[in-house]
Amino acid sequence: MKKHFVLILLGFISFSVLSQIPDGYYDDADGLSGDALKTALYNIIDDHTEFSYAAVKEALKNTDEDPDNSNNIICLYTGWSYAKTEFGNGSEQWNREHVWSKSHGDFGDVAPAGTDLHHLRPTDASVNSAKSSRDFDFGTIQYIDGSGATECYYSGTDIWAPWDQVRGDVARMIFYMATRYEGDGGEPDLEIVDYVNSAPSNEPYYGKLSTLLVWHNADPVDDWERNRNDVIYYSYQGNRNPFIDHPEYVAEIWGETGSTTSLIIAEVADPDNAANAKYVELYNLGTDPVNFNSETWYLSWQANGGSWANVQLTGTIGAGETFILSYNATEFFNSYGFNADMNSGVVSGNGDDGYYLYFGANNASGTLIDAYGVIDVDGTGEDWEYTNTKAVRAYHVASPNATWTASEWFISATADDSDMTPDWHRKSLDWNGTTSTDWHTVDNWTEGAGNSSFLPDASSKITISSNTNNTIVTGVASCGDVTVNGTGNLIISTGSNLTVGGN
Repeated sequence: MKKHFVLILLGFISFSVLSQIPDGYYDDADGLSGDALKTALYNIIDDHTEFSYAAVKEALKNTDEDPDNSNNIICLYTGWSYAKTEFGNGSEQWNREHVWSKSHGDFGDVAPAGTDLHHLRPTDASVNSAKSSRDFDFGTIQYIDGSGATECYYSGTDIWAPWDQVRGDVARMIFYMATRYEGDGGEPDLEIVDYVNSAPSNEPYYGKLSTLLVWHNADPVDDWERNRNDVIYYSYQGNRNPFIDHPEYVAEIWGETGSTTSLIIAEVADPDNAANAKYVELYNLGTDPVNFNSETWYLSWQANGGSWANVQLTGTIGAGETFILSYNATEFFNSYGFNADMNSGVVSGNGDDGYYLYFGANNASGTLIDAYGVIDVDGTGEDWEYTNTKAVRAYHVASPNATWTASEWFISATADDSDMTPDWHRKSLDWNGTTSTDWHTVDNWTEGAGNSSFLPDASSKITISSNTNNTIVTGVASCGDVTVNGTGNLIISTGSNLTVGGN
């Protein structure tokens, strides 16, 4: 009997008795980057204790034990739980999977590479066969196994994508193998490349690097990986996967992922007086522009926790700039005085619907990068409901989040189209007080060299350093960050409220 195992519940794993990096283990890597760091890590993790391929089978029963059932193991690519005794090649049986396929370097089942526990995992036998020696990249066709539907995707004969909860795990295993095996002493010299069909003649290559970098960031290290790393180190091989202990090493060796994880949903608007002027604002937190014509991005809408609709993004978004998707081009222009970057009926959220940003493909097989709302949940009455108002991402948010988090957002009680702030995120504003003492007078605020376009909101960092008219908040106001210095004064009137930071 199989079951689907949800990795996000693993915070309680009972066999986590060590869960720590040995003191001084990475001292020789301190301060290094690039090839020097990769070489230092190799010297730290090489010459591990080796096991036979038969011994690997027994070890996997411990390294990948189901924490809900000690008689079972968890299959890597699907999350299915199988009895430890059900080892073989039949239906609902598991066997040993080389995550770095052994044909990519032709090392077979021979130690050390062919029996290295850091990349050997239990997998449903027929899913293992379907994965074969494919490279890792975003697939477009869901793999339907004889044991049931999976959340794995493939394309052609060269591409395989496991279910999204282990995509980062897979990436870090590939990074490990490319670091541990450098060709010394007759071992293979394994390298990661940025293309698929990487080993047509058993070349020691694996791809696709750019996708693996995305997966590494989108699916961060979790307790399952940490515990598995400990078990392998303390009970078996005596070496560790450094990219589990130090995820930052990935960027220091192979570079940043570029723009692929730099986008966030910055504002979701459903104005009280103009339903057709609704929009979703994206913001590029990165240092490079994102070209939607060369990178595949989707905005996905889920209505009432049920049906989905998707729109593929086109155009570009510069570093530190916004990108607006509106529901109706004419209504958007009439309300805000400029044209949105894209217009799509997908932007149909009615305040109880979720929006999700996917990379590589749409909601069916892409990697979820950022979320407004909770998937498969109707937003009515939820903390993230924004009916007839707007939700603004707080200034302090510096990275996308695939899990909606209340502290990252400020949701107004009510808001019409005059309260919206499209094409305006992460602004720094200074109080000038030249008009009045009223916080809610836009001309009292300066952005750079000129007057502000909008009032401060949760996406704004503000500074009050002048006592030319004290800054007085009446009613409800918000900002992302506030500094009062010099001779400035901030006064919050009795019965009024200033929210700083987010919810």
